Amino acid sequence: MELKLAFIGFGSVARAFARMFAERQSNLELEYGLRCRTTAIATANHGCITSTIGIDLVEAASSVERGANLSLIPNTVVLSDPISVINNCDADILFEVTPLNAIDGEPATTHIRTALARGLHVVTANKGPIAFAYSDLKAVAAEADLSFHFEGTVMDGAPVFNLVQTCLPGVRVLGFSGILNSTTNLILSGMESGHSFEESLAEARRRGIAEANADHDIDGWDAAVKAVALANVLMDADARPIDVVRQGIRNVTVEDLDGATRSGKAIRLVARGKRSSGGVTLTVTPEPVPLNSPLGCARGTTNVLIIETDLMGEIAVVEDEPGIDQTAYALLSDLIRIRQHL
Repeated sequence: MELKLAFIGFGSVARAFARMFAERQSNLELEYGLRCRTTAIATANHGCITSTIGIDLVEAASSVERGANLSLIPNTVVLSDPISVINNCDADILFEVTPLNAIDGEPATTHIRTALARGLHVVTANKGPIAFAYSDLKAVAAEADLSFHFEGTVMDGAPVFNLVQTCLPGVRVLGFSGILNSTTNLILSGMESGHSFEESLAEARRRGIAEANADHDIDGWDAAVKAVALANVLMDADARPIDVVRQGIRNVTVEDLDGATRSGKAIRLVARGKRSSGGVTLTVTPEPVPLNSPLGCARGTTNVLIIETDLMGEIAVVEDEPGIDQTAYALLSDLIRIRQHL
């Protein structure tokens, strides 16, 4: 079976996916019967194109990285904007990989809604739609018998949603705690090691892990959006990022970090969710945690999620020093799941 793919957004994650898929294409076809042809790409700064014969994803990635417009790729049709691409492309699956908008989840939510209305399966690494419109998008996809996957929205490619939904049937999630933002964890770890806040942030940008607007990381918005996504999907909440009690790391000083270390603790930006009779309470705050705990051991870009359940107690997922390739893998794993479903 050949699946036709369209990409809305073609940043570092999508380009890493392009190369990952190209390197493994033969094995993916052999193991999963997965053959793909890209028929559309929409970007904010490098043009929007469709093609009936197919677009070489690696060529497109190279074009974007050297600053060229995608319209220069032969045998393509130029369109004006992402919505035009969604409405006019010949595709089976839409990959929505635009940057996070932590204010309202747009335009990614509209992209996904439009794709579902056209009968396209959707894969996204954008956590905004899951935080702002998950229940609605889930219902639309279910009514149309379409797949809607988003494993890359929290902890990159680590199996978080798949773990609960696929491997823990009958389990009720009571709460969670986690270090979910690599940028702030890298900054705090860097400051513990003697680097300045600015130097550590620059390192996060160099590695390509900081959000396009790093204020979303530093002020806790990215972690808050991820906490809401976890609560909405795993705990049947209908929360929004504004519901999260949130504090970022701007006011954490070297003296704070040194004092915590002397007390056998580390300051980490911790996202927490807790189910109670009144609903689900969500917080994101820098807090001291024991150095020898799963949260305290996490340094650099390492992410940790501890899920509290009724039948299995606590289960911890640790993603050690992830990068762009781990998020790209989430797109691949979701694509394989759609192929298996079909």
